[in-house]
Amino acid sequence: MKKKQFVSVFIAFVMVLAGCKDNEMGPLVTNGDKPGAISNVRVENIAGGAKITYTLPSDEDVLYVLAEYPSTAGGTRITKASSYTNYVVLDGFADTQPREVTLYVVNRSENRSEPVSVAIQPLKANLHFVFESLQVRETFGGVNATFTNEKEGEYIFYTMTKDEGGSWVPYDRLYTNSKNRDYSVRGLASEPTEFAFFFTDKWQNSSDTLFASLTPLFETQLDKALWKHHPLPGDTYIPEFDSWRIQNLWDGTTANIFYVKPNLEGLVLPNWFTIDLGQEAKFSRIRVNQLSHHDSWMFASGAPRVFEIYGSNDPPSDGSWNNWTLLSTYESQKPSGSPLGSLTNEDRAVAIAGEDFTFPIDIDSYRYIRFKTNRTYGGNTNVMISELTFWGQPMN
Repeated sequence: MKKKQFVSVFIAFVMVLAGCKDNEMGPLVTNGDKPGAISNVRVENIAGGAKITYTLPSDEDVLYVLAEYPSTAGGTRITKASSYTNYVVLDGFADTQPREVTLYVVNRSENRSEPVSVAIQPLKANLHFVFESLQVRETFGGVNATFTNEKEGEYIFYTMTKDEGGSWVPYDRLYTNSKNRDYSVRGLASEPTEFAFFFTDKWQNSSDTLFASLTPLFETQLDKALWKHHPLPGDTYIPEFDSWRIQNLWDGTTANIFYVKPNLEGLVLPNWFTIDLGQEAKFSRIRVNQLSHHDSWMFASGAPRVFEIYGSNDPPSDGSWNNWTLLSTYESQKPSGSPLGSLTNEDRAVAIAGEDFTFPIDIDSYRYIRFKTNRTYGGNTNVMISELTFWGQPMN
């Protein structure tokens, strides 16, 4: 009797388990029945696309809604929306031409409903607003571009020049999704040059092209072999370790770093250090490489955020600010603008490459510089930098 009871319980358990598996796996067989079509369709045209809202049919096995429509580049695109939503968003249009969209309900057997067609007319794409904000100008060693990307879309910014045969070829390209960008292309000769600038998006759409004839301003990188530390009273330059000394700032590599000892008595911001460049020069720009060895140091800790550069040809030995001239005040710009501790790939790329800061074109020439840090990204009083580089016009 007990054996029969055990067998009955076991059979019941197996049946329950099988029922659970059926629920997890969904239907085990397919059918040819079409699901019902969507209804109450409404269209909201948006920048570069449209949002189509609808009511789903009552069928229990609805899987998704499929939208078919012509793409900007030709051919057909497909966008799917889950059955857990009541709308589908179509994007990636570069123009405002009307288009027909065909929508189907698809069930778990991959059967399509009867088609429902609607007309959309995308509004002006953000790609074109970004292009309209573009401004270019000559700068030292190249050209400078500024633009605004309010929607923080993903774009590639192209700088084109002509080859020896007169054909346009890419000279530089920048991937960006920053809201505001100030970007310079360097390494160009100081001679009249024809440029073309445009943007592309992730759907391979292109903006209009801005053509300009510009003459980059002459500059050359100052010889770091001539640099040496010029310690003065009041300067802050004592490193955390001997291997993290100030001379690493001009050793030609970002692998070595200058890391001020964090527990120095009276260490506050602002603080500064002094360098003898070994020659008098009219400065064009400075590149600051922050520590980029790992994420925790990029746009964080003691990386300078707001700093000033002073110049002198006769720095007083008492460390005072007599005979020093403020050349400019700068603020480092994190491309994403995200909070401390958050980084995008664009942020990392800028941290690794270093940030360039341009001097006013009308400054005098100087031999000694003072780097004064007013604010760091993490609020740390101990400044952390891996490399400094100056460009300009040597006087001798």
